[in-house]
Amino acid sequence: MAAAKTETEDGPCCPICLEQFSIPRQLPCTHSFCEKCLQSHITTESAKHDKLGYVKCPVCRNSASPSIKDKPISEWATLFPVNTVLQSFLPSKSKVYRLCDACETEGDAVPAEGFCVFCKEAMCVDCLKVHRRQKISKDHTIISVDELECNPENVMKLAEGFTCVEHHGEDIKYYCKDHNIPCCATCFFDGHKMCAKVIDLKKELPSLLSECKPDEIIDDMNKIEIHLKKFMETNEVCINKLEPHINSMTNQITEVRKKINSLLDELEKSVKTEGIRIYKEIFLKQQEGTHQCLSLFHSVRNSHYLLEAVQKHGSDLQMFLMVEKMKSQLHSYCNLVANKYEKIDTIQVEVQFSSTIQSILSDSLNWGKL
Repeated sequence: MAAAKTETEDGPCCPICLEQFSIPRQLPCTHSFCEKCLQSHITTESAKHDKLGYVKCPVCRNSASPSIKDKPISEWATLFPVNTVLQSFLPSKSKVYRLCDACETEGDAVPAEGFCVFCKEAMCVDCLKVHRRQKISKDHTIISVDELECNPENVMKLAEGFTCVEHHGEDIKYYCKDHNIPCCATCFFDGHKMCAKVIDLKKELPSLLSECKPDEIIDDMNKIEIHLKKFMETNEVCINKLEPHINSMTNQITEVRKKINSLLDELEKSVKTEGIRIYKEIFLKQQEGTHQCLSLFHSVRNSHYLLEAVQKHGSDLQMFLMVEKMKSQLHSYCNLVANKYEKIDTIQVEVQFSSTIQSILSDSLNWGKL
């Protein structure tokens, strides 16, 4: 009987397939998933709920709408940005930072060879040539794929998630303390103009940064990772103990059967059948718990990688915005751990023989129970 998989490999992993990322696509909540895994999730959810106009994050359940809503649902995953920060942690042979944005709008999947920091667009060789020849864009800073490999700071220049989620492409300029959310100019005029505490990030960022505590959040995430890992290890131990318990029951029955072989045939058959059923029932339940725990572990670790990367290589604005996002995630992680992963019920399975079977071998009605 096989034990549940609990390995937590180094490096960022997809919370859905629990394997190393293959083209990590990032939702506005900062959770990332393999492009294929995310598309599979979108397709499944759409079929369940009759073509939803938004995507629910598999981890936090927050809603996210694709940037181009008239695209077929089968292409929605590609509309969310590649998480270049997590991508930078993957082995070089696994990295495909992005496809050319211009070619992709025409339906052509051409790998990007460079990135314009000003336009925030990925470009193939041909599009880069045109971009450099245009008068309006000839002075734009271009970062090549090779430069991304050599300098982690370049990855942060391309990192998504620091522009407005509601108004695609607009820079974050304000922070509403009344609602604890970052705002672009459109957000401010549409919904926060009357708020009492709206801060200009350009002016107040130094003071806001003094209130940020990324090290504390990273430390708390480390503790959650350790707790989840211990939970999975303990869970696996419990699963592994199930088989010896089942074997022990069989051995006990075998010893009794030496004396009352003819009468124990039916009991042995019954116990084996029930034992296998219970084992499968508990095994599947524990295995599901391990999978959910491992998924949460990788979500926490991915958030950890993101925050550490922003802390080391990001701008002050990126640091502040990322910390604000991570605060709510940390609260959600802590609640999940407190509610689901604090302790594991000890699993004990044994066969119980009645006193009747020891004294009256002819009484076949009350021999024992599982």
